[in-house]
Amino acid sequence: MGILRMIRYLISINFKDFGYWFWTLCYPLLLCGLFTMTTGSMSDAEIEDISVGIESGNPTAEVFNTMDFIVLSELDEAQAVEQMKSGELDGYVHGNEQIELLVTDIGIKQTIIQSILDEINNIEMSGIPYQNFDYEQEYIIPDSQNTQPETIMFYALVSMITIYGMFSAIEFISTMQPNLSHMGARFSASPYSKWKFILSSIASSLLLNIFSNTIVLVAIATFYQISLFNELRPTLLLLFMANLTGIGMGLLIGLIPRITANIKTTIAVILMISLSFLAGLTGPGGKVEIAENLPWLSRFSPLTRLTDTMYRINFLGNYSDYWATIGFLLTYTLLLFGVTLLVLRRKQYDHI
Repeated sequence: MGILRMIRYLISINFKDFGYWFWTLCYPLLLCGLFTMTTGSMSDAEIEDISVGIESGNPTAEVFNTMDFIVLSELDEAQAVEQMKSGELDGYVHGNEQIELLVTDIGIKQTIIQSILDEINNIEMSGIPYQNFDYEQEYIIPDSQNTQPETIMFYALVSMITIYGMFSAIEFISTMQPNLSHMGARFSASPYSKWKFILSSIASSLLLNIFSNTIVLVAIATFYQISLFNELRPTLLLLFMANLTGIGMGLLIGLIPRITANIKTTIAVILMISLSFLAGLTGPGGKVEIAENLPWLSRFSPLTRLTDTMYRINFLGNYSDYWATIGFLLTYTLLLFGVTLLVLRRKQYDHI
């Protein structure tokens, strides 16, 4: 049997497995939909108009009147307190020599009002009369990328699906072991080269996972409006290397003796979820906590390295650790493939 025929045969094994397609396609697509709904509400939120009360004759009124999102009302303190308690007013500005903000609640709108007052005080302290200050002029030109930390979850999701090739690799290796299946007994009795089988397994797993990865990536690009892959070619190389690493994990797990393929798949699921958790699948907050308290786990986790590097090159334009991550994934891949081949060559069976 040639390599191409073996690849076609191995691919057909997974195409008939509903469980494989559920975990490689349905599950990540469900997560994609969930993340889109949760992060969409954060990304699309707009600040509503802020109602500000101000005492008569307060000099900051001219500043507030220049701001489109501020609805200014002139009233006394008693009226302001009553309206703030009823929710009609967000804050009340009073005082001449020392301008203060009076509030009955704390929230984003009150924080914005206070930040405006702080800016007015800072300008006055610098010696510039705030009545003559041009608040629409930008004296500092921003040159930074919108980081949007919630996208970490999408990069972690992409990282997770790249190692799904380990499920098909487990299936292939388990099927071909004589102590686990009749097909494996026939394979071991045949003169078919273990090298050819390893190459066929890797190629089959890679093709299947690239196919499922493409569908999920198209879904993310379609439903999530923020462009995640501004640097497409470097990102694709990262994903290709991660696919090989995932296949290597599957081959090694598949060689665990005396347990069934279902138990091996369970081990792979636990490993996948653990690595995805470290990479930030639960959100940027959890990822930061892990990085601060267990930095060595983040340093040696392939999915964490992959997620961080994708985020840096696509959102920050930072390639400082790009080739280091490529080398890191390549080292993992070669190590896993090497151990797999060594174990397969050393395996002996008394009866087939």
